[in-house]
Amino acid sequence: MQNGAIPLHSNWFLCFTFVPMKFRLLCVMLLFSAMGGVFGQNATHKEVVYLKNGSIIKGTIVEWVPNESITIETADKSVFVCKISDIERVKRNLQLSDVEVSRNVATNNQNRINTTPNYESSLSLGYGLASGKYGLDVFCFNFVFGKNLNAHHFAGFGTGLRYFSNENTEMTMVPILIDYRYKFFNQSMSPYLRLSGGYSVNVSNGLDNSGFIVDPRIGLEFPVGTSKISFDMGYQTQQMAFYVIQDPWNPYLSKVYRFSESLKFSLGISF
Repeated sequence: MQNGAIPLHSNWFLCFTFVPMKFRLLCVMLLFSAMGGVFGQNATHKEVVYLKNGSIIKGTIVEWVPNESITIETADKSVFVCKISDIERVKRNLQLSDVEVSRNVATNNQNRINTTPNYESSLSLGYGLASGKYGLDVFCFNFVFGKNLNAHHFAGFGTGLRYFSNENTEMTMVPILIDYRYKFFNQSMSPYLRLSGGYSVNVSNGLDNSGFIVDPRIGLEFPVGTSKISFDMGYQTQQMAFYVIQDPWNPYLSKVYRFSESLKFSLGISF
């Protein structure tokens, strides 16, 4: 190399010095934009949505409707729409693995499905305090078998025993029931409304003294191991015959149907 000579690999610098200033600035901006695009592809910034049922969804939030819902898209282009009421918290700008998320969501959803069995049996014991003009104290036993239509609705059939008594009367009846229950929440512990109704057969004083039964209740259900315990209260009415004297000058007994009413409390177990 001779003194004052410029290496060939530096010729590009000589050319760049003769480029006008505005073109130099443009080239520098384009260079930094390209570098930013390359680094931006390597850093994946996403969001994490934690649901109250334990599920975790990782992806990109594509829509956020205040007080209504969040729509999040995962790396495999799956789209989840989550209600705000079902969301515990949201984390943003984290680098994540969507494969792990999909597995966690599938597992949590499967666990959630398994918490509500298709078919359910229940046993309950109760006691009713006489109420109203024709009310009798009553001991109650119920057995019900049916199906959970979904997480909230249950329908089934049942039978049991009703033992009515007061100072002058004792009567045993066997009810044939249709049973319906509505749970307010899709959770392990939930309040519910329950309605049983049907026809009770008198097995102690003759079948002619049978009648209709209506048994609405409100209660609370909570898990104990693999079973569920329930406590409820309601107002049971049972149709039955009462014998009265129609004419005091010509006394004879006449059968009149009335409803025996009672304020009832029950404790049950379902499995």
